[in-house]
Amino acid sequence: MLDAATMALLAKVKMLAKKIGVNVDLVKMSNDRAYAETTLGELSNADDPELVLIVIQLMNQLGLIGAPVAEAKPETKKDEGRYVGSLR
Repeated sequence: MLDAATMALLAKVKMLAKKIGVNVDLVKMSNDRAYAETTLGELSNADDPELVLIVIQLMNQLGLIGAPVAEAKPETKKDEGRYVGSLR
């Protein structure tokens, strides 16, 4: 069961998406993670900044946005076969 804040965000997404011609199935959204991820991903590209903000909040609450990955350190390349001696 979803909490009240998540249900309120879902209702806002439903109304704002309808204004841009996208029908959102709230029952399917709450039960089918793949559908939620796909639908919210598409809505995140909308021109309405309010809709995009709500979509991002909803994706965060549903756990669809992962924690940022720590900046990967570039691997040091092995210089095999490369001459590393000094000139004589």
